[in-house]
Amino acid sequence: MERPGHAVGRETELAALRGFLQAEAAARALVLTGGPGIGKTTLWEAGIGDAREQRIRVLVARPSEAEARLSCAGLIDLLGEVDGDDLAALPSPQRHALEAALLRADPTESPPAQGAVAVGLLAVLRNLAARGPLLVAVDDVQWLDPASTDALVYAARRLDGEARFLLAKRPGQTLALERALERRGLDVLEVGPLSLGATRRMLSLRLGLTVSRHVLRRVHESTLGNPLFALEVGRSLAESGQPGLEGDIPVPETVEALLGTRVARLPPAERRLLLAVALSGDLRPGQLASIGDAAAVGAAVDAGVLVIDGDRVRPSHPLLAAAATRSSEPSDRRELHLELANVVADEGLQALHLAHATTLPDERLAAALTVAAAEVSSRGAARKAAVVSEHALRLTPPDSMERSERLLALAGYFEVAGERQRVTDLLSPELDTLSRHDRVRAWLRLAEGGAIRSIYDTEEYLDLALAASEDDPVLRAHVLTKKSIHASPACVWRIPEAEAWALEALPVARESGPVLERLALHGLGWARAMRGLPIDAVCDEFRAASRTASHITDSPEPVAGLRLLWRGHVQEARAILTEFLQLADERGEEVSYALQRMNLCDLELRAGNWNAAAQLLDEWDSADRQLLIRATYERSRALLAAGRGMSDEAERRAASALAGAEPGGYRWQVLEARRANGLAGLLAHDPERAADDLRAVWEHTEREGVDEPGAFPVVHDLVEALIELGALDEACAVAGRLRELAEQQDHPWGLVTSRRCGALIRLAEPAYDEQAAADLSSAAAEYGVLGLRFDAARSLLSLGRVQRRHRKWGAARVSLEQAAVAFDELGSPGWAEAARSELERVGGRRAPATGELTPAERRVVELAVDGLSNKEIARSLVVAVPTVETHLSRAYAKLGIRSRAQLSRRLASG
Repeated sequence: MERPGHAVGRETELAALRGFLQAEAAARALVLTGGPGIGKTTLWEAGIGDAREQRIRVLVARPSEAEARLSCAGLIDLLGEVDGDDLAALPSPQRHALEAALLRADPTESPPAQGAVAVGLLAVLRNLAARGPLLVAVDDVQWLDPASTDALVYAARRLDGEARFLLAKRPGQTLALERALERRGLDVLEVGPLSLGATRRMLSLRLGLTVSRHVLRRVHESTLGNPLFALEVGRSLAESGQPGLEGDIPVPETVEALLGTRVARLPPAERRLLLAVALSGDLRPGQLASIGDAAAVGAAVDAGVLVIDGDRVRPSHPLLAAAATRSSEPSDRRELHLELANVVADEGLQALHLAHATTLPDERLAAALTVAAAEVSSRGAARKAAVVSEHALRLTPPDSMERSERLLALAGYFEVAGERQRVTDLLSPELDTLSRHDRVRAWLRLAEGGAIRSIYDTEEYLDLALAASEDDPVLRAHVLTKKSIHASPACVWRIPEAEAWALEALPVARESGPVLERLALHGLGWARAMRGLPIDAVCDEFRAASRTASHITDSPEPVAGLRLLWRGHVQEARAILTEFLQLADERGEEVSYALQRMNLCDLELRAGNWNAAAQLLDEWDSADRQLLIRATYERSRALLAAGRGMSDEAERRAASALAGAEPGGYRWQVLEARRANGLAGLLAHDPERAADDLRAVWEHTEREGVDEPGAFPVVHDLVEALIELGALDEACAVAGRLRELAEQQDHPWGLVTSRRCGALIRLAEPAYDEQAAADLSSAAAEYGVLGLRFDAARSLLSLGRVQRRHRKWGAARVSLEQAAVAFDELGSPGWAEAARSELERVGGRRAPATGELTPAERRVVELAVDGLSNKEIARSLVVAVPTVETHLSRAYAKLGIRSRAQLSRRLASG
């Protein structure tokens, strides 16, 4: 986890800085370059901090524009911490000149001889470098005064490896100091914008600010990834709250002072053109010229406020457009929207501009906007569809026959866009005004609204809707599809009934049209996937139902990706789920994005890719939390901790997930939390606790018709716990059911896991079964082929334990060493320690070769060589500090050293 003040999202740049500071680095100078506020000073300061941690002496100068005309101001700053003794050793002319330049003595001549100052500086730098490593660090080097520049240039040309230079500057011409350093080896590191994820982490760490993903994207786009601007916008958001669907991103006062003044100084014609581009965002030069004139467009381009990019015109910076909008009058914006409606060709965009220009109800315009919203939605732009639909409802006359339809349409767009509370706020006051038919549709929307606090709230709305729709086949089909979807992924109950509901609804849905047909197919896809049945035909029919884009949450295709994961096809599943995650992000479907991120996180947890899962969870934690209940996050954290071998944290996270999920009936989260708790129990050598949790999951899935064995993969852990308890009959029954399901479904994961379970049961017998051991070893290899590395390592650990108990010392040693290495490579220190604990009990254990580091020990050693403290190493590797200390102690012993100072030399020589 990044600490406050850390250069967030700058891992590549920080690594380059660390490399530059290494003694063997070829370059003796590094220049950080980038625009104002981009973060080069933060990186420059990080480099200084790293140097001081490595006991490199640093001379620092921070010139400013105001000091650029003050003679020797940079040298005064640079040598501020150099004491008089370092100057006293200089020859008298140099010492007097340098002391006078530094304002430490009265000048003997006026001004001090620049040549003597430069020679004196060179001598001081050489004397300091002779005592140890030296770094000369100058920020904003473009503001260095001429006298200081001349002296540093003179010294830089003559220093031959005695010192390094770390400079930061704005882009532009190459400076004299850079040219002087080029012959000694100079690298240039361009500091670019922050990524979207880094912007999110920075806002969270620095401001404690959590924003929804669409607001985050707007902040990132409006600031072009500039950290300074993003922080200022974030502070404004923290004060004023998040904007609505169409609200403007605030322009902070500090940015307003810079950009607002620039906008105010523009000639009226140019300022009006900037506002037009800000309000439309998709104008061609000719269209813009029809609002002003070609000369004004050219002048705005020449002034640097507009840019012609291909056949489009855009503001030179998004915040410049925001400043223009903020400084304009509402009447001016309405007038300009009216003109833009006559300029743009797209009918939907015309209608939207007219809506912005209109304050009174207008049925004709509202109808046009309704069509435009449907068109936008069909292209997958969820949030834009909601914006257009909101205008349509606003302009609908109160007595219009279409008002209820537009009200429900807007609620649907809100739902897809993730604005669940707005669904409730919109529909709840209107229920009594709606017809019975429309009230049923409203209940279906409210079943997904912001007032839902439990599965039972949703069930209540669905039951109300079902009872009121008995005499309407189409409406009843709609309710049945919702009940089917609700039963499978949310409740995990009555799975055969869920399939029956979807099948009952499907014929009516096909007659009704593609929207309802697709919804019914979505419910059918979920139910059949949970029953372990193929859904390829369902997905084909879904795609054939309509050519228009569907909302991802309504599609069975991501479910097909999950089914591939459950069956053990990890790579194929990752490709599908990643594609849908990216598509949801592009479309602005907040709920879809949150669900696909959860699915991808589950995949990485199954595959044992802990760092990838942790990264997704970090984003999840700072995203809009109304979209997924907290228990979903906690159970994923519990599974991650269990996979890494942190049983205490896994138990704590699982308890938190259960406390959040059980009262609301969120059974998927309950089942996953108990699975994590069971795995933690096995690691903690508490098979009774493990069996209680894992048995509860297994019995629930059996009872509710979840015949897909990979949906909640507990069988192998349950069998292991039961064997430890001596309950072999129960273990055989569970393993037999898995074998039956796996063979029926030709299930890759189920088949290999069935062999694993069968081998464990046979190896629990008093006599050692060589074939069972071979089967368990083969299962580990097959897991590896499937990409399930954690399952592979767990199988090797189980095999080694059994072999040790049967006194198969050589075989046990091989299996346990392989398991320990595999866990090290995964980043599962708790499990690696469990494997090594078993290894220590193996008779005739071979002593490790001197200098032979395990992967985990090598990772710790490499970070120690980079200068990280034990606490920082633990945070980086997500392990406990005592674990780091243990790895370092073992590494010291193997390498024959006693301190960190010897590590770098020992590794280099090895």
